[in-house]
Amino acid sequence: MADDSGKGYALGRLVLDYIKAFMWPAVALVVVVIYQDDVRQILSERQVDIFGLRIGERVEQIESQTMAEIEDIRLLLETQRQATGEAAPNPQLSGDIQTKLSSLERNLSREISQVQAAQQAPAPAPAGVQQDLAAAAGESREARAAAAERRGFEALIDRDAEAALAAFEAAHIIWPDYHNVAELARTLRNRQDRLAAPESPAWTQIYRDILTQYSWGLPPDLRAAVRAEVAGAY
Repeated sequence: MADDSGKGYALGRLVLDYIKAFMWPAVALVVVVIYQDDVRQILSERQVDIFGLRIGERVEQIESQTMAEIEDIRLLLETQRQATGEAAPNPQLSGDIQTKLSSLERNLSREISQVQAAQQAPAPAPAGVQQDLAAAAGESREARAAAAERRGFEALIDRDAEAALAAFEAAHIIWPDYHNVAELARTLRNRQDRLAAPESPAWTQIYRDILTQYSWGLPPDLRAAVRAEVAGAY
């Protein structure tokens, strides 16, 4: 038990060292946005909408996504630690960890910029008026983009590149800057021929790319499936 605790502590320190070395400014910024109670209370009470999503809700989503991304990094570092104990370091795995850290910084910067921009928005309409507008507009832009994005990830898990491309393109039309839908659509468009057969080895690479570059917005149940696909790549 003590040995397990020591390993856990060492792994935790390794995660922190990576974060501090490569992306501490972005993490510090998101900590300010997420964890200061007074800031969160102000954001929650303002009721400002970003395409139908209130800022308070957006901050909670950033928090949840960040924790999922950090868990991905922890699992990659654990894989690296185990591999290093058995053989020479895996340069492919080391590169994926660096890519994951860079993508986390990029995604955090984009999400925080959107929250900061929304803080400068005009005061919202009264609650009753907002409800009337929402009812007239139907499902929010965010909800429609999220549904299309999920369909895209589900199609990728099913190894259906054509359906995945159609779904991510639909999400991009709804909201061009939503998560990584633009990048996912472009990547699939460029690799469509190589992904035509479900047994193609190109699928292993696409799952690695999703986990290390395009996982912001990946639903928890589908994230687990992508992690499982990537686990055998190293």
